Amino acid sequence: MSEKATVSDSDFGVLSAALDWRDGIPYSAVFGDVYYAVGDGRSEVEQVFLAGNDLPARWSDHDFVIAETGFGTGLNFLVAAEAWLRRVSQPRVLHYLSVEKHPLQHADLARVLALRGDHSALAEELLAGYPPPLAGCHRLPLAGGRVQLSLWFGDAAQQLAAARAAALPGFEAAAARGVDAWFLDGFAPARNPQMWSAALFAQIAALSRPGTTFATFTAAGAVRRGLTAAGFTVQRVPGYGRKREMLRGWLAAEPTEAVVPARTGNRGRRARGETPWDLGASLQDPLGASASVVGAGIAGCTTARALAERGWQVRVWDGAGVAAGASGNPQGIVFPRLAAVASPFARINLAALLYARRHYRQYWQAGLGADRGVLLLPRDAREMEQLRHLAAQFPRGIARFVEGAELDDTAGVALDVRCGLLLAGLGWLPPAQVCARLLDHPRIRFERRAIAGLVPVAGGWRLADADGHGLNECAVVVLATGAELSSSFTATDHLPLRVIRGQITSCPATAASHGLRLPVCGTGYLAPALEGRHCLGATYRPGATSVEVDPRDHQANLAGIRDMDPALARVLGDPAAETLGGRAGLRAVTPDYLPVIGPAPLAGDFPEIFASLRQDARAALPRCGRYWPGLYVHGGLGSRGLSYAPLGAALLADLISGHPRPLPRDLVRALSPARFLVRDLQRRRR
Repeated sequence: MSEKATVSDSDFGVLSAALDWRDGIPYSAVFGDVYYAVGDGRSEVEQVFLAGNDLPARWSDHDFVIAETGFGTGLNFLVAAEAWLRRVSQPRVLHYLSVEKHPLQHADLARVLALRGDHSALAEELLAGYPPPLAGCHRLPLAGGRVQLSLWFGDAAQQLAAARAAALPGFEAAAARGVDAWFLDGFAPARNPQMWSAALFAQIAALSRPGTTFATFTAAGAVRRGLTAAGFTVQRVPGYGRKREMLRGWLAAEPTEAVVPARTGNRGRRARGETPWDLGASLQDPLGASASVVGAGIAGCTTARALAERGWQVRVWDGAGVAAGASGNPQGIVFPRLAAVASPFARINLAALLYARRHYRQYWQAGLGADRGVLLLPRDAREMEQLRHLAAQFPRGIARFVEGAELDDTAGVALDVRCGLLLAGLGWLPPAQVCARLLDHPRIRFERRAIAGLVPVAGGWRLADADGHGLNECAVVVLATGAELSSSFTATDHLPLRVIRGQITSCPATAASHGLRLPVCGTGYLAPALEGRHCLGATYRPGATSVEVDPRDHQANLAGIRDMDPALARVLGDPAAETLGGRAGLRAVTPDYLPVIGPAPLAGDFPEIFASLRQDARAALPRCGRYWPGLYVHGGLGSRGLSYAPLGAALLADLISGHPRPLPRDLVRALSPARFLVRDLQRRRR
């Protein structure tokens, strides 16, 4: 038996685990080793990993970070997280980071949990949100946000390297609080020696800080020597059951990674590498702290909720009200853009898709919108083949090429186009209702007041109205003002945002169009009927700033549906002009069509700090950027606010507090508001 091939040949997939069942116990068919102790696996976890790290005694009034090698069947996680939920009160959060090279298939995990009798609410949540076998980080907020599980699928050393805040030695502490305890699990070193490597131990040390502990079931000499070489003090103690010994220990001092000296080439250039220009923002402790979010659209509301669930007291400010701008459309489509090549853009969109599917499940289950999928139609034969190729890169539960009768059954109406790409688990939502629910939290207070100015004060910021009157002081401010992000505040006026006017059209449903089951997208989009009307659109007019409804744009939207699929236009009939409604809104997009999420840079300081990048764009300069203390940005979402905002909010909450991020480091940098300053220097534009 070999590892199951799923989408592992694509740029995104990993090999799932192949299980060998022996008397109801799962073994790895590749490594020939058992996943957990036969008998009472929970007792082994409690003795080896919890007691071995002095847990739960070390849990107190602060957040805690556990990292693990080898997620396996999730037993270590469930035992630790359930103990946390029993012993630690809100709003303290357990961050649990686990790497797994060969994750179980969903059906195998379900079988393991059932046979083991894991029927707790947490186990059910884990199973419901368990991700497909795709490489990278999968964030699962569980137990109302009290547990943040980050599953990293792929090679352990490589994934831990990607989880670091900095690539250059000595900079990790500038942006991360570090791991508190390590569960070093996985198959035995004798059966899986590739994992227990010097490279892995180096990454473990880099993610740790003085006082970080570890525990592992093995007492193998290679493991003991590797951890010692990485800077850990190692003890041999009695093992569990028939194992005579196990290892535990701690990091006594800051890890000392080997610093590679700068190499010069024939032009005398610096060593190539990664300058940590994205680091430098001060870390904040949410315990008892206050935050203000300016803007009550989908970006602001998701951010407020993420912060509140981490313990922040949050005020949300918007003079126009909740979801008054572009987030106020009656229907919004959750529709990230997938691509077949694993570029940063494609990987961020895939991560956003997976996170949004989990995030919005509770809203769909509550009857808001529907998650029957989103159907993407091709414009021509070339796009048809692109969609077919795209579907082959992902599991069928993510993307599926549909054609013929299956296409019509999926759409609910007969289409002229005979094929399409179904993005499963997505759908549509009423954005305003979603925003209102996001703000319904005891640590969130909404203020219908416009913020016109920000004044730095000791310990944070003072928010002021148009007359300069102070309204509030807080430690952290997040600007989520959509199209006004680069025009309303001097701290963000350097952001290269373009304002795009978009108008949607609302038209009456017909007897035929009522059959449409899911949003159909292509040159435009058409959503299923809601209260007897369809939402379709949307126009795309760069530079236009009027939000008055233009009748000509209604005709443009209807023409877009005809171009996308004439059959859809036919089922809509020919709606009379007086029956059409709609609304217009302004959105902001960046030059690379990715959001800006992260700390707000001191733009005037970057040319001096990183002047050397003008001569060598890829130089590894050992210095951080400079950022406004406690000021963050969440914007540039364009027309994909519902898709990007949940993941962006989770990322912001982690960046602010210095906890494990829900994305690899290169993707965090690809979203940083400072990236355009750095690119301008690299291209000698500054």
